[in-house]
Amino acid sequence: MKIKKYNSIGKEEIKAANKVLRQGILSDFVGSKSKKFYGGKYVQQFEKNLTKYFKTKYAVVTNSWTSGLIAALGSIGIEPGDEVICTPWTMSACAMSILHWNAIPIFVDIEKGTYNYNLYDLKKKITSKTKAIIAVDIFGQSENIKSIKKIIKPK
Repeated sequence: MKIKKYNSIGKEEIKAANKVLRQGILSDFVGSKSKKFYGGKYVQQFEKNLTKYFKTKYAVVTNSWTSGLIAALGSIGIEPGDEVICTPWTMSACAMSILHWNAIPIFVDIEKGTYNYNLYDLKKKITSKTKAIIAVDIFGQSENIKSIKKIIKPK
């Protein structure tokens, strides 16, 4: 079976991106205590749109998913010595974001064919020091979140 290619970038997205590109300023971020520390008007508008769409109080966009992973782990209070489970079958940003907080990446074996966590190995790797599990969707395969939730659900 051939999977039909899906392109999520349409005319509306191209128009919005071109509007920002024509200005010559992508984020307008300034790394100091100022109003621009939170980015320019397009960054702030995008975050505002995200809070409405996802019905959340806050949304923070980052320059890369590496920065996003670092921020996500920091936001949940990862501390030195904590263990965070991740897959070895992804880019180095997963492990590096854990190491950024002086925490310990714990690698779990993957399933042949899906590249998802081997749930038996995942269950064995969870300890009292485990503070988070990074679920990685790779090669079009979504991680089995429902099964992971069953494993970590407090009894």
